[in-house]
Amino acid sequence: MSKSLKHITERAAEYSNISDSLDYELRGKRKLTYDGWWILRHREWVIRATQASILGGTLRPGKYREKTINERGKVRVIQSICLLRSIGIHAIMKVVEHDMDRTLIADTAASIKGRGGHYLLKRMLRDMRRDPVGTRYVYKDDIEKFYQSTSQDLLVEMLHKKIRDRRIVRILERWVRLLPTGVSIGMRPSQGIENLLLSLYIDHILKDREGAPYYRRYCDDKVVQASSYYSLTHYAEVIRQQTEAAGLRVKHTAQMWRIDDRPIDFLGCEMYCDGKIRIRKHIKQRFARRWKRVLSHRRRKELIGSFYGTCKHAHAEHLFRKITGISMYHFSDIGFTYQRDGKKEFSARTTSLRQLTNVEVTVKDFETGINTREGQNRYVVLIDTPEGEKKFFTNNDKMKKALDMALEKDMLPFSTTIKADGGYGYIFT
Repeated sequence: MSKSLKHITERAAEYSNISDSLDYELRGKRKLTYDGWWILRHREWVIRATQASILGGTLRPGKYREKTINERGKVRVIQSICLLRSIGIHAIMKVVEHDMDRTLIADTAASIKGRGGHYLLKRMLRDMRRDPVGTRYVYKDDIEKFYQSTSQDLLVEMLHKKIRDRRIVRILERWVRLLPTGVSIGMRPSQGIENLLLSLYIDHILKDREGAPYYRRYCDDKVVQASSYYSLTHYAEVIRQQTEAAGLRVKHTAQMWRIDDRPIDFLGCEMYCDGKIRIRKHIKQRFARRWKRVLSHRRRKELIGSFYGTCKHAHAEHLFRKITGISMYHFSDIGFTYQRDGKKEFSARTTSLRQLTNVEVTVKDFETGINTREGQNRYVVLIDTPEGEKKFFTNNDKMKKALDMALEKDMLPFSTTIKADGGYGYIFT
């Protein structure tokens, strides 16, 4: 963790980086707002102005709006700023987090590219299967009012130590000191900076100094597994001391137990000692209520894709069928048989398909007749991967016919593994 981040301003102010940030911030319905429409109409001016504010170190959050959210009894106040300033701070945090993520331990997730809940879930299940004795006892805690309780002075001091680019530190300090106390919930820099704080004070202490092999963190929720209560008690005391050293406090709900007695409630699911995974009760209830309330076919399609992705990583086939009335299919259930005619049918392999080889994905939706620079009448396919939602383009006849048959049999979404077909392109298996 001694490595500092340097030369951020120039990379953050690059035209391509700001252009990508603009497209990201205007995704979805944001481009339909008046601000979104105005930014798209003056795109070049916005990019140049953002470049100047980053290079000059003058980027500021400005005025912010607040919104109160009540989620299962937890009341949170979320802050947000105008789209123009969001583009600039997103461009900066893209570069900062790219450099910072390399200093984080492998067993932490949330607000890290390529590391979501499923990433951490797979690592936990792998270790529990490999070492059932070493993961027998469990300690779980989180931090009381994490964002609201964080010391602004401590964060600023940490930024000065970790980032050697003074202009970027000045800009980030303005976001840190936006509120009278604590840091804002919902602002782009908050998640990355808080991740760095916990990584410095807790993660590397547990992993590097204490040698805890089975320590996981998702935002401020932490789980440690060990072979005995003695080891677990020691790790828990270290976490408490380090949390207090960061000016924070472990919530009173922290607890220890044996996994044989009850499952681990973590990452939106319940993990049992025998490897079984169940979805949390409130997630099941929330989806069931939405499913009953929503009548739009398009919106129901979106809900199915989202819930299918959750059920796919748990043993929840019966639950999915009970709520939706739809069976969870695998591609092999469709009954489609590939027929080779001795000819190479895939003319140009795309990078994304090569990266997806031998990866289990969920095909959620697709569109036909897409014209690209590589050719016409291609399919664009929307998939859910362990790293999140992605899409790829294909002109492979086998894939196109398989997708058409899946749609005809009303078997979307379906899970599959994409494999190379021995020189004939790629296939679903």
